[in-house]
Amino acid sequence: NIIDVGASDGIASKFFNRNLNTKTIICFEPNKYYFNKLKKMNIKNLIIKPFAIGNINGYKTVFFPRYKFFNINLDLPSYTYYNKKILIERLSLDFKFRKNISIIKKKIFIKKVKKINKKIDLIKIDTNGFELPVIKGLLHIIKQDRPALIIELNEDEKKIEKLLKKFSYKAYYYSTDMK
Repeated sequence: NIIDVGASDGIASKFFNRNLNTKTIICFEPNKYYFNKLKKMNIKNLIIKPFAIGNINGYKTVFFPRYKFFNINLDLPSYTYYNKKILIERLSLDFKFRKNISIIKKKIFIKKVKKINKKIDLIKIDTNGFELPVIKGLLHIIKQDRPALIIELNEDEKKIEKLLKKFSYKAYYYSTDMK
């Protein structure tokens, strides 16, 4: 059983389904566009939740770029960040022509997961800077089930490592920048 936090278009869920002996994949994705893409995927035992998860219930502001191309607005939801400054830094690295890009501000609903009636074997977290609150929100599952964790780190790397070390987790890092 797998939890996919920040499931996006389902690329990780597809990989897990094809390469692992999955029972259930529970996807958490607050972006409506991606939520609808996930609903169209043909994966048996895929459960899709239309909200973000964290350590509290409430709303959180997110920022994403909108690219204006021939008078058509194209939202780029894969670049959704909780920190506007980090989004701007990321855009300056990834986009050469930025004059047609504007930053959109939106609120998403975040929910604390109380209980999952399945033993969780793997948790994948890709939330562009919101990893620590997600981990705190899933700590009861992490303590109970001891799943493998795949976490994309953008911020709070040391805090996450320190928190998980309390439960005997050891961090291994992979970076495309490392040689």
